[in-house]
Order: sequence, then C-alpha cells, then structure tokens
Amino acid sequence: MVDALDESQNEALERLQKLLGDRQIQGDVDTLVRFLKARSFDVWKAKAMYEAMLQWRAEVRADALKQEFDFQERDATQELYPRFYHKVDKLGRPIYIERLGKLRLEELFKVTSMERMLLDHIKEWEIFVDVRLPAASRDAGRAITQSLAILDLKGVHVSKQVRQFVRAILRIDQDFYPEFLGKMVIVNAPVYFKALWSIVKPWLDKQTQKKIEVHGTNYVPRLLELVDAESLPSFLGGSCECVSSRGCESSDAGPWLGNV
Repeated sequence: MVDALDESQNEALERLQKLLGDRQIQGDVDTLVRFLKARSFDVWKAKAMYEAMLQWRAEVRADALKQEFDFQERDATQELYPRFYHKVDKLGRPIYIERLGKLRLEELFKVTSMERMLLDHIKEWEIFVDVRLPAASRDAGRAITQSLAILDLKGVHVSKQVRQFVRAILRIDQDFYPEFLGKMVIVNAPVYFKALWSIVKPWLDKQTQKKIEVHGTNYVPRLLELVDAESLPSFLGGSCECVSSRGCESSDAGPWLGNV
C-alpha cells in the first residue's frame, strides 16, 4: 500500500508517524495509510481518527476478542440475520454478503443482545484482517487489502430499531476499520429506496459514498462483471450452491477455509 503513495502522500505519512510517536501500532504502516486515505491525507484529522481508534480498541479489548469472545448463539442469529463471507471476486477480494432484507430484529434480540451482536461484528473484523485478507493475498499472489460487499435488500423493512442497529454497525466500520471496503453493491433496492438512502447517506463519509452503487432487481449482469458465476451464490444469480447446513450462507468457502 505504501508503494502506491506519491511524494506528498509519503510526506503526510512521515508527519503522521512523527506525531504519533510510540502511540502507533509498531510495524503496521498500512493501517496509518488507511487512516490517511480516510481523511484525504489531512494529517491532523487522520491523527485524531487513529488515536480514537486506539482508545476504542482498548475499551472493547479488540485484540482479545478473537480468542476470548464465544458467540455461541451464532447459528441462531444467522437464521435471523444472514451475513457471511463467500469466496473472492475477480480482483481476488473477499466477498461479504449481507441479506438485510431477512433481518428480523425483534426475534434476533430474543436470542442475543445488541452488545453481543456488535462484539461479534468486531470479532469478524479482526478475523477479516488477520485471516481472510492474508489468505486472499496468498491465493492471488499479491496484496489484497479490500473487500467487495453485496447488500441484499429483498424484503427489507426499516424500523427505528433497525436504523439504530445499522447505524451502530456503520460507525464501527467507518471509524475503526476504514478503507477496507473496495466496493459495495446494493441489490434488490425497493422503490422507496431514495427515501431510505436519504436517511442512511448522512451516516456515510464521502469516500464511502463513492464506493456504493445501487441496483433494483436487474442486478445480475453487474454482479457477474465483478464475480465469476461459480463464486456467486445461486440466490444472487450465480451458479454456486455450497453443500453445508445453510448452503453458501454457512460454508465459509474461500481461500481461508479451515483457518477461521
């Protein structure tokens, strides 16, 4: 990631490193670059964002979650809120799929809590960074630093509680794991999506907004431009039908299989 920086961007990186001193994660220059990119290489804004991330990680004990947080209710939550990684796209990026239209929040919070869902979300981020991206990079033979996200809105119902839940998730994604999203493709957007988008858009920074494209029901050709048919679940127009308890939703298929 550092190799792709121009002279002024490298200067910004050096300034940020000096300002942070021993408060930075040692040896992790790529993270500094991601935070700089998220703030358009404004060093002071990137510094504030990075320091807020470090404080947050200490508060939630992010480094320990991967080993210590046991989300025993995961299978039950997957029934009520399907979200999963599945293979890689044509650029070698891990594909994250979320079927938000199947979210049944009231039932979800009968088997778990908002706090535990957010902790699991953080744990999944840690696995993405430590396991999925390195596995995708080895498979591609080059550094893979971002993901492709597919958000399926078929059947979506947006209540106040759902908005609060989504906003909490987005805050974690944007504030503490910036620039991991390469592209997001929203599919099966309902006719009232413009009204919904007017609510969600202010929650997203401009960098993220540029990475999002929205489609109604005629989305398959676009997905197949990004993903080989054999890597795309059949319910999204591909040909993949993984053999597992919930098909592609539970197979965890990808170059990281067996290491998560």
